[in-house]
Amino acid sequence: MNNTGATPQGRIEIIDAIRGMAVLGILFANIRSWSGYRFIAFTDIASLPAYELDALFNHLHYWLVDGKFYAIFSMLFGAGFGIQYLKNQHNQPPFLSKYRRRLGFLLLFGLAHALLWSGDILTLYALLAFVLVLLRNTPCERLLPLALALLCCFALPHAWVVFTASQPPQPEAVAHMTYPDMSPQTISAAFGSSDWGEVFVVNLHNLYWRWLDFFPNGRISRVLGFFVLGFYLSRSGYFLTRIYDLRYLACYLGLGLAATATARLTGTNISDWSASGSDLLLKLVAVTGQVLLALAYMSLLAQVFRRSRGKALLYPLTLIGRMAFTSYLGQTLIGIAIFYGVGLGYWATMGLAQLWLLALAIYAAQVVMALAWLRRYKQGPVEWFWGCLTAGQFRSNLKG
Repeated sequence: MNNTGATPQGRIEIIDAIRGMAVLGILFANIRSWSGYRFIAFTDIASLPAYELDALFNHLHYWLVDGKFYAIFSMLFGAGFGIQYLKNQHNQPPFLSKYRRRLGFLLLFGLAHALLWSGDILTLYALLAFVLVLLRNTPCERLLPLALALLCCFALPHAWVVFTASQPPQPEAVAHMTYPDMSPQTISAAFGSSDWGEVFVVNLHNLYWRWLDFFPNGRISRVLGFFVLGFYLSRSGYFLTRIYDLRYLACYLGLGLAATATARLTGTNISDWSASGSDLLLKLVAVTGQVLLALAYMSLLAQVFRRSRGKALLYPLTLIGRMAFTSYLGQTLIGIAIFYGVGLGYWATMGLAQLWLLALAIYAAQVVMALAWLRRYKQGPVEWFWGCLTAGQFRSNLKG
């Protein structure tokens, strides 16, 4: 590998490895929903296998997973647009026409995925990517301030809630995920049943509340902020040089851990409306910790990648990174097949220790499948199909 981490063809290899890491982290986050763990009533959760380890794994989830990997995935989405923009900035009309068509099909993928599982992120990505396209000619030096402003934008409605003392009533938490209009038992009964109709109806209910929750947790403006940040990083050459700089890693890690510790020790929850000015400030601290630790993860991976054997060590992540779209959708199908009543029916039967082990097993199986697939084909099946739809014609995916 050369010292920039790019191939002779111009592909920035470290990005595939980082994307593969993000897919693993997203799997750790999403399996809590597919499995039904988040909807198990607190009165019943102690009966799960290895429940005594749940506190440990909840801590690990907060410190290692929560908010970090969707941040990385979002930054890489913006970076991907940036890489394509740099190649086509002097011939934008055909590039933009094709890219918008590509986003239109991504939106259709997202809508179909959301009807299958309420935790879909593709729909939001596609809609916000249309906004990112409008920012394509923003001078590079203005992108970083814009990204930071968008990441903090969620504080504005929170400040209004604090100022007007109009905080909406919060339902009593009887499970890790509690809705004001439907009990965890009702949700579990639907997803644990073998009736697709029940699953579909309750999934629509959860989808409605997920999008409604985007307002207090600021997901919309934060994802756009990560897009813009990734766009800035790619345009500024970050993935070729500064990502390998140990000084940046030390800064991200030190400040990120301090911010995350502050939020954890004060019990700050980004998903709830702010109860006071100090609570709002702590939410900003929590978001700062997530951003910095996401950058730290990428830098840590880059330190491994640049070593003589690092590239080979991270090859499994690179494989998944090259098939990230296929892997992401595949994880949903695997989760439904294992846990829902329409599948094997293991809904709400596993504790966090079991779920983490299962997530690692699922990821390992995906690595094996990706290795076999990419030996023969140029792209993952979903990536290839998406490309054919965008081009409006069938294209061979076979190598050679």
